[in-house]
Amino acid sequence: MRGHKSFIVILLLQALLLFSSLDLLAIWGDELFTMETVARPVNEIIPIAQRDIHPPLYFVLLHGWSQLPLPWHGVAALRAFSGLWALAASVILYLLWTRSAVALALFALSPCLLLYGRMARSYSMQTALALLTLGLLWKRRWIPAYIATMLLLYTHYVPGVAVLAAYVLVTRTRQSFFFSIAAVLGYLPWVLTLADALRRWGSASGFSARYMISGNPISEQIVKSGFGTVSLTIGETFFAASLILVPVMLLLILRGLRGVSWGLIAIGVAAAAIGYLGVSRWVSYPFIPARLLWLLPPIAMASARGLEGLRWRTTLLVLIGVSFASSDFLYFSQERFLNKSYAAPHREVAAKVNAGAGPGDLIVADAYNTDPQAFGYYLNGKAPYIPLDEEGVAKARSRLAAAKTVWIYSNTRDTSPGGATSAIRTEACAARPAGFDLFLSPYTSWERLAMQAMGVRPPLAYAYEIRKCAADPTTGPPRGIQ
Repeated sequence: MRGHKSFIVILLLQALLLFSSLDLLAIWGDELFTMETVARPVNEIIPIAQRDIHPPLYFVLLHGWSQLPLPWHGVAALRAFSGLWALAASVILYLLWTRSAVALALFALSPCLLLYGRMARSYSMQTALALLTLGLLWKRRWIPAYIATMLLLYTHYVPGVAVLAAYVLVTRTRQSFFFSIAAVLGYLPWVLTLADALRRWGSASGFSARYMISGNPISEQIVKSGFGTVSLTIGETFFAASLILVPVMLLLILRGLRGVSWGLIAIGVAAAAIGYLGVSRWVSYPFIPARLLWLLPPIAMASARGLEGLRWRTTLLVLIGVSFASSDFLYFSQERFLNKSYAAPHREVAAKVNAGAGPGDLIVADAYNTDPQAFGYYLNGKAPYIPLDEEGVAKARSRLAAAKTVWIYSNTRDTSPGGATSAIRTEACAARPAGFDLFLSPYTSWERLAMQAMGVRPPLAYAYEIRKCAADPTTGPPRGIQ
């Protein structure tokens, strides 16, 4: 009974975190794709997901969810659906895996889960279904395990393939072999799309290289694995002192593996390796933990086991609790995000542009280190808007001379090919007095040191800026945009 009460308290705290201020952060590009996709009829959703090489289950279910009379609207309603799946993952963890209040709290109250578990993407759904699938496979409950496997595979390839392949490779039993054949047969309707996804994954190195921060493929893997480790242990909004807990929690995880079945450890390690290989080739370093969120439950369980019997157990629990609480505070304050894009000021900048831009103006945005789709979502459409991608740069240049005022939204660290964004800014403001405003808190000292250690020149101060280059010389060159 005491365990049930602790779980209920943890679940209530988790719900409080997950469903508070669901519209806190501005929408971002992938969430915008989700919103636009689920707004369509189901018969259109499936081919859209197929073209985007995503399995359709998440989008179809979310479409049904969005038709309900909900207390939330817009992206907040979609994020609430993800929050429910995060709660479901905690329930599955409790029912199938552990009754440890510490393990449950480390998962349910994790800052990493708070960040990714309520985004309008399938991350929390993948986590719940991966946990369910592996639990049922481990208990050899074949029929429900098969249903869970199909649900997982039709939600996302990476955890589905990783969990199934790891289980079959490690167990190598006749039952697991026939189970995998049945899974392939059940996935036949989507197997061609999976093949296309694998083809794109095989040629993804050039795509992901565009977003490297270190400039070297080998050191970039260190950045990716390090970023993922930090996020999955202490989250992505924290004070520098919390970094001390990262190696501590890694040691706790290793200690917690003692006494665990070698078969289960092997499956977990193999699934993690397959999953990391799948996502690290495709996405840049800030998006590793989101795609591997389904590894968070075993990390929490191993950490909790590692704390058992330790002399300093209470002290460590207090330190971890303080770190988690401070991370949650920073998240809701929108401060100290490792990936500044999650707290990007799209709404604030768009509001400023909407208040001042007219039909004769031109609005452009860096397409490589901002989120031009999300920024465009908040614009009112009074002035033409051009994202500065490869085609947009040429289009913007052709319109600069005729524009009365040019508004340029960019990251202070220009990652565009050949510095195209900076070149457009220079051209636009050469004969126009320029004013600018800076957004998002400066990089912390340890972030700047880390960037310098990787050979990256850190931005001078803030993460984002909006520059207004006005053709009217009587306005003068103000420091800030009025």
